[in-house]
Amino acid sequence: KILLALAACTHSPHVLAAHPFAVAMAYLGALENVSTLKIQEKVSLIEAASALLGQEIEMANKYKIKDRDSNQDLFYAVETTDCCTRQLKQCLGDCAAWSLDIMYIGGGGAEQAMKMEKPWSCTVCCFNRPTVTVSDFNTGEVLGMVSDPCTCFGLTFTMKDPQENPIITANGGCCQWGICCPLPCGPCAEVNFELQEASSGQAIGLLKKKVPGILKWCLAPDVDNYTVRFDSNGPWDGKNKALMMAMAIFMDFRIFSENSNDDKDDAPPQPE
Repeated sequence: KILLALAACTHSPHVLAAHPFAVAMAYLGALENVSTLKIQEKVSLIEAASALLGQEIEMANKYKIKDRDSNQDLFYAVETTDCCTRQLKQCLGDCAAWSLDIMYIGGGGAEQAMKMEKPWSCTVCCFNRPTVTVSDFNTGEVLGMVSDPCTCFGLTFTMKDPQENPIITANGGCCQWGICCPLPCGPCAEVNFELQEASSGQAIGLLKKKVPGILKWCLAPDVDNYTVRFDSNGPWDGKNKALMMAMAIFMDFRIFSENSNDDKDDAPPQPE
């Protein structure tokens, strides 16, 4: 116990490497005092160039996560889906599997911290909706799940505990300019999701998706930044903040990864 507490306080890379439980203590402890997370998706030049040519080659998604207030880098997330499956995501959509590793970099090293896994599924409309499982990389302990439930109108995501009990929902509604007409300026540049406690419906934070800038938008329209604000009245321990970080990444995979430069309807018209 003393060793785990010491690892959480000092974030020593040598202690973390030797004790998997200390890694979990360190990254969950680092999230405890964070009031706002910033998640930046990295641009893939190969993916952007192929989309401009009319047929996008799906590359691995990458994200850097930091404490917005202190600007300290905390995590680096890398998609680990194999190449063939990544390409199948373009035609199979919600049915395709994907996985992502999250490394803790706040202690001066790069330690494997968490893993997100979405298995193959037969998803049709409201049947068998997409769900991703978030687990500790070193111990295999399930931290929770994030799902996209079926709703008639609007965008809604649910964060669940390991027993699949809803904890927090993110409600984006359906009448936002950033959903209907995404552009890199004004109200069209962002989409806001109010975070609500599942049991009471009380507002406890905000998740915001924002277009990073006009240059990035022209090069890669599917690259976005996210911020997650944790209000003081919410159940925000380190584990729930980690799951909310995973929810933002899940949103990006689910609904904000379409590249408008990848025009599949540009074939010449056939003669009558």
